[in-house]
Amino acid sequence: MNHLSTGNAEFNLQQVLLLMDDLVQWLIRSGVGYNDFSAALKSVFYQQAIHELERIEQKQTVSSISLLSGLHRKDVTAFKKALESGQTLTQASVSEPISVPSRVVGLWIAEGLEKQLPFSDKDQFSFEDLVRRVSVERHPRSVLSELERLNIVSENEGVVFLQQYSFVPDTAMQEARKILTRNVHSHLQAGLHNLFKPEEIPYLEQAVRADELTVESVQLLHEKSLILWKEFSFQLLKLAMERCEQDDGKADAVKEFRFGVYQYYE
Repeated sequence: MNHLSTGNAEFNLQQVLLLMDDLVQWLIRSGVGYNDFSAALKSVFYQQAIHELERIEQKQTVSSISLLSGLHRKDVTAFKKALESGQTLTQASVSEPISVPSRVVGLWIAEGLEKQLPFSDKDQFSFEDLVRRVSVERHPRSVLSELERLNIVSENEGVVFLQQYSFVPDTAMQEARKILTRNVHSHLQAGLHNLFKPEEIPYLEQAVRADELTVESVQLLHEKSLILWKEFSFQLLKLAMERCEQDDGKADAVKEFRFGVYQYYE
């Protein structure tokens, strides 16, 4: 096994954290906190540890997986048992934190309660009572604020309303997020391929950068890059369509090609 030095590991961690800054912004604006994310990451670290052990041809024991992934041995065992019984990794019985706001909404719906509840009321079931059934550690007002931020509930004159439209997916926004995910994923895959497989043919993964510019210059570069992309993408799309038509029906036509470009200025 190739062991990374502590310094190298720390350096790479810092580089990844630069990427995580933007991803965490996406998560927080979507109502996903640290505990939810760290719990979901367990299966990802488990899978990647398995891939690495396969790559270096080392036996996949609980100890080796735990060492590589940093996961607790009981979580590794739970993942292994889930896969052996035909379950998915997400069905494994690993330790997961309680997300109080999501549990509150889930209980509200599961109990078939009215779509509006008084925030506080001694004579009838209230939003405060609902929160306390989930957790006595989180203040009901802070839970309400978080659900209001996510547009899941609204409050008016002491009454909390469950926003039914919040549970209807916005198809256009979901598709936009999927496209962003696929584009960023492909970009990272290309860069990581170049880093970890230098002996193979590299992918194009470069960017043009200029600094100390005026707003006028940035605007000019912005407009020019759009024009160039429109011209180039048309040519590439035309070639791609020709190749799709030529490869149609071939048994080995199973590959996907993606070419992306972006622009950004601060």
